[in-house]
Amino acid sequence: MSKRPSVIDAMKLRSSMINMDSFLHSALELSNRDNDIEKPAEKKRCVDIDGRKVIFTMVKDETQRPKTSREERLKFEVTNKNVKLRGACQERKLRRFLMKFDIPALTVIYLVTFVAMNVCFAALWSIESDGCCEDGSMTFWQHFDFAVQTSSTIGYGGYWPRGYLNNALVVLLTALSILTSTVYAGLLFFKFITPEANIEFSEVMTLSNVMGQTCLEIRVGNTDGDNNKLINAEASLTVVSLQEYRSQDSDEVLRISQPEDLKLAVTSQHLFTGVWTLRHFIDETSPLYGFRFDEFPGNTINGFQLNIKAIQTLTKGEVYAQTNYQVADLLVGHGFEDQAVWDKDIRTGTFDYAKMSCTRPSLVWYPQKKDILKCDDEVMST
Repeated sequence: MSKRPSVIDAMKLRSSMINMDSFLHSALELSNRDNDIEKPAEKKRCVDIDGRKVIFTMVKDETQRPKTSREERLKFEVTNKNVKLRGACQERKLRRFLMKFDIPALTVIYLVTFVAMNVCFAALWSIESDGCCEDGSMTFWQHFDFAVQTSSTIGYGGYWPRGYLNNALVVLLTALSILTSTVYAGLLFFKFITPEANIEFSEVMTLSNVMGQTCLEIRVGNTDGDNNKLINAEASLTVVSLQEYRSQDSDEVLRISQPEDLKLAVTSQHLFTGVWTLRHFIDETSPLYGFRFDEFPGNTINGFQLNIKAIQTLTKGEVYAQTNYQVADLLVGHGFEDQAVWDKDIRTGTFDYAKMSCTRPSLVWYPQKKDILKCDDEVMST
């Protein structure tokens, strides 16, 4: 059975071909425009994979960018039925609902709640003939002033409640005010201490040759840069396929969702302040090796899942980010455009996030379609 060069061999830039072991000396080969890595002499490769012949040819611009946005294509809603709920369900829903808002929105909600609560109590006292303080001449705004002083625990002393009902309303207003302020303060504290980062993902994935090896690439960026440094960043990539098989007990067709890890060339970054290009080399060890994405079994891929985990230096807490891709997001025969500009004189780097998902046509070794498969003996890989 034939064997293609491994990822390690590709990363060495085939230094053995020029009898040099140094990475820098091997880079001399890439400096030549007609180098064997970027422009190999062979036009196609025929490989025997699991007893089937697969022809790899150089292609460019094989697939096009989808017309609809990835956000629209990834819309998917999961509904759970017959779930046994434990504890107060509505309380959990309210708590999760409030935790979704940012600090400005929470502040607006708190102020609106505070004003509405005092308006309600002021209206109740205005309905009474003697008001809250047995003074029938008090207007609605005076009652509102008394409610605000009570709920905010200011208590200037200009008004004081009289009667059992009014004192009971004061106790109720004070309790509701303390509860509302406590919830707001807790949410505010939670928002301040929770580590966060603005991590952006490329809209597409690319498949092109990197150092002569078929490579799947995804871009991830920390848009906060030096203002929010992340350290010990880790990445993991998973491909999920939907497989069908027949049950041994009956002819019923069953489905199983099977995830598989895709090994990344680099899985961690000590300092993550810019753009990180994640690479998965498709070699003999890759679950994607030898498959087209528009033919079986490549067309059973349900999607790709990318997870990022890092530590925020400011809070020393972990931040997480996750995104999903579909096969339609994979541009075969494309590579990412340069996004970074380096100025060695002033020692600065600039990342243009407008180019986060910009691609250009690029050559890639890609399997031929099965209906045109013809493998010649002289091109069989050894």
